Amino acid sequence: MSQNFKPVTVGIMGGSASGKTTFAKALAEELQAFSPVTLNQDFYFRDWSEYPPEEREKVVTANHPDAVQWESLIGHIEQLVARQPIEIPPAGTRASARGDETVTVQSGDLVIVEGHLILWNEKLRDLMDVKLFIDVDAHERVLRRLLRDVAQRGGDLERAVAWYRKDVLPNFPVYTEPCKQYADLVIPFLNENPVALQTIAAGIRARIVQRKKES
Repeated sequence: MSQNFKPVTVGIMGGSASGKTTFAKALAEELQAFSPVTLNQDFYFRDWSEYPPEEREKVVTANHPDAVQWESLIGHIEQLVARQPIEIPPAGTRASARGDETVTVQSGDLVIVEGHLILWNEKLRDLMDVKLFIDVDAHERVLRRLLRDVAQRGGDLERAVAWYRKDVLPNFPVYTEPCKQYADLVIPFLNENPVALQTIAAGIRARIVQRKKES
C-alpha cells in the first residue's frame, strides 16, 4: 500500500435504522483491497458527565448535533487523512465511559465515516471526497428501529417508543433529513441495493487508483 497519496474519504449519512452501517460494511468489503477504515459516529457520542444525574436525564440526546464530540471525530479523520494512526474510543465519550477497549486504528487508502449527523457539520463535510445519503421511508425506519431495540437487543417497547418520540421525531427533520442537500448521491435502501453499491464502489475504486497515479 502506497503511503504517498491522500486517502479517499467517504461519508455515509441517513436516518436512524436506514441501513448506514450495513451499506458501509458492504462498501468496505467491495473495496477491501484498499485497506478501508470505517469510523462510526456513535463512538463519538458525548458521555454528558459534566451534568449531574438528575439534570443529565433532561439534556441527553443522540439525535441533536450536541450529542457528538465533533472535535474528536474531526481530529481523528484529519489524522487518518494524514496517514497517522488513531486510538478509539476517545476520552469523554459514551463508549469510553462504558469501558470499551481502547483500539489503535491504522489509516488506509479509504476512510469511511458513517452516522446520522455527519453531514450536518460543515468542517466534517469539507473532509469528505464522496458524500452519500441513505434514503428509506420513515415508517420502515421506525419498524426497523423498534425491531432492533426490542427484539434484537431485548429493550422495553414502551421505553423505546418514548425515546423515539422524545429524541428522534423532533430532531430528524431538523438535523438529518435536510442534509440530503449536501449529498453527492441519495441511495434508496428499502431493500439491499447491489446496483448502487457496485456502481459507487467502482467510482471510489477509480478515484483511489487515479489519486495513487498522481502521487
